[in-house]
Amino acid sequence: MVGGRKYHLDWLRVLAFGLLIPFHAGMLYASWFYPLKSPRLVPQVEWLLMLSTPWRLAMIFLIAGVASKHLISKLGPGSFARDRLRRLLPVILFGMLVVNAPQTWIVAKARGMTQAGFGEFWLAYLHNDQTVLGPPGMAMPRWDHLWFLLYLLPYGLLFALVWKLKGARRLPDAPVWLPLFAPALWLVVTNVGIERVWPRTDTLFNDWGAHLQWAGMFVAGVALAGRTDAWRWMEARRGMSAFAVLLLGVCLIVDHALWLNAVLTPPLDWASYDIITALFGWAVILAACGFAAHYLNRPSPLLSYLNTAILPVYVLHQPILFLVAFAFFPLQLPLGVEAALLIGLTFTGAVTLYHFVIRPFGAMRFLFGLKPIAG
Repeated sequence: MVGGRKYHLDWLRVLAFGLLIPFHAGMLYASWFYPLKSPRLVPQVEWLLMLSTPWRLAMIFLIAGVASKHLISKLGPGSFARDRLRRLLPVILFGMLVVNAPQTWIVAKARGMTQAGFGEFWLAYLHNDQTVLGPPGMAMPRWDHLWFLLYLLPYGLLFALVWKLKGARRLPDAPVWLPLFAPALWLVVTNVGIERVWPRTDTLFNDWGAHLQWAGMFVAGVALAGRTDAWRWMEARRGMSAFAVLLLGVCLIVDHALWLNAVLTPPLDWASYDIITALFGWAVILAACGFAAHYLNRPSPLLSYLNTAILPVYVLHQPILFLVAFAFFPLQLPLGVEAALLIGLTFTGAVTLYHFVIRPFGAMRFLFGLKPIAG
C-alpha cells in the first residue's frame, strides 16, 4: 500500500479542495458570517456545512505536512525553503492584488458601500484608498480565502529551519498509536483554545488558536509521512473508522439539535461541541485515508491534471462564485436551480481559466504557483 508517492493523498487533497466550491456556495445561504450573502437565507444548509467543517481544513494541512516531509527529504532544507517561496509567494501576492479585487468590489457593491466602477475601485483597492468606500470601510488589498496559503508558507519555512537545525539526527519512532490518535486530542485542546482563549481571526499575526490547530495538523502530517505501519493501520481498520464517523456524526447532529433547542447551556454546550467535532473530524480523516489507500492509491492522467489544476482553481473559485452570485441573485430563480448554477458555473469558469489561460503560459503558471512547463 505504501511506498513512494501516496497517490491516495493526492486524490484526497483534490477532493477536499474541490469541496470548497459547494461549501462556499452553501455559505452564501447560511446565517453564518460570510462576506457575501444571498437575500434568501436557508438555515437548513448549516447542517451540511457543520458536517464538513470539522475535517476538511485539518485534512488539507495534514496532507501538506506529509507532502512537505517527502519534498524536504528529496530537496534538502535550503532548496525546500526556496521552492516554498517561489511557489507560494507569487500566488499570494498576485491573488491579493489582482484576483481578489473583483470579489472585494462585489462585496462593497452588495453592501452599498461603493458606487465606483471596477476600474476606479481597483486603483483605490491597490492603495487602500478608503474614499471609494462608505462606512465602515475595509482594509485593502485583501487575502480573504487565500489565508490558507498565507499560513502554509511560514509553516513550511519554519519546518525547513527545524530540519536544518536538526541535521541528520533521527528521533526514535514513536509507537504507532501516538501519531494515529494524538492529533484527535490536539484538535480537542485547540478547539477549546479557539473557543475560550484565542478566537479565530484569519489575520495571520493575531490568530494563535488557529495557528496551534493548523500547525499541529501540519506536524501530524510530517510525523505520519514515513510511517508505513500507520498507513497500513488506517487501511486495515477503515471499516472501524467509518463506524466511528457514523456514531460521532449522529452525536454531532444530536448535540447541535439540543443546542438549538436551548437544552444545553454553558459550559456544556460549547464543551460538548468542541470535543465531538474534534473527534468526528479526526475519525473522518482516518476513514478517508483508509478507504482512499485501499481504492485510490494509483496514478492516473486525470489525477495528474487535477493535482496541478487544484491550486489555480482554489485561487479563482471565490471571485468567480461572487461574480456569478451577484449576477444571479436579482433573478430570484428557484433556490435549487440557483445553487446548482452557482456551483456549476464556478467550477466550469475556474477550470476553463486554468486550462486555457494559466496552464499553457509560463508567466501565468509562475503567478499561480505552478512549476514551469517541462522541456
